[in-house]
Amino acid sequence: MKNEENNAAGMIRSVAPYLTLGIQIAAAVVLFLFVGKYADDVLGTKPWLMVAGIVVGFAGGMIHFFREVVALSNKEEHERITKN
Repeated sequence: MKNEENNAAGMIRSVAPYLTLGIQIAAAVVLFLFVGKYADDVLGTKPWLMVAGIVVGFAGGMIHFFREVVALSNKEEHERITKN
């Protein structure tokens, strides 16, 4: 029973860093959406800057996502190699 709990806890611990990545992408898109909407309201360019904000937020979120995944994968690989 303890072994199963340790395996489950270890699995959750190894997956936990990846769980926040989706939220970070969504946060980037929403943030830049509101920045673009505000700029549209100020400059009267509706909806172009809002659309540009969404694109920039998505692109930035995806770049961050891929960098984080590569870093986490490298960290796990390094830990696996040093463990053996």
